[in-house]
Amino acid sequence: MVLKLALFLHIISAIFWIGGMLFLVLVVAPYLKTISDPKAKSQIYQVVGKQYRFWGWVAIITLLVTGPLILTGLYGLPLSALSDPGFHASGFGKAVAYKLSLVAIIVISSFLHDFWIGPRARSSPRYSSIARLFGRVNLLIALLIVIFAVLIRAGGI
Repeated sequence: MVLKLALFLHIISAIFWIGGMLFLVLVVAPYLKTISDPKAKSQIYQVVGKQYRFWGWVAIITLLVTGPLILTGLYGLPLSALSDPGFHASGFGKAVAYKLSLVAIIVISSFLHDFWIGPRARSSPRYSSIARLFGRVNLLIALLIVIFAVLIRAGGI
């Protein structure tokens, strides 16, 4: 039962996190282009961004907690296997390694985006451009993570 709950929470958290990124890129950002007042744009994005940031980090933490539970419980993979070169020679091991590498990259990138670049973007066009780039790259990385999750479920690369 715990594994099923962990899997459910993992999937819901991934849906929420990626769905939120898609919503920001495909709905909020185009809407903001229709607003001519820069202060109004900034205020809207700050309110939406802060609200999403809180729930996004709840989702990230949930993913980081449930992921290892799923690997060990559902797949029977001891965490020590992650450092075994033989494991990485298999298609399953490669898919797990790629996914986990991308997870590490996106967590670091999201942290930089949300807590370093984002706050500076409020008062700097340069940082605003960098924040947009980070957001879009994070979305692409998240979509790649989903691809590797599917490959893991299908048995590997």
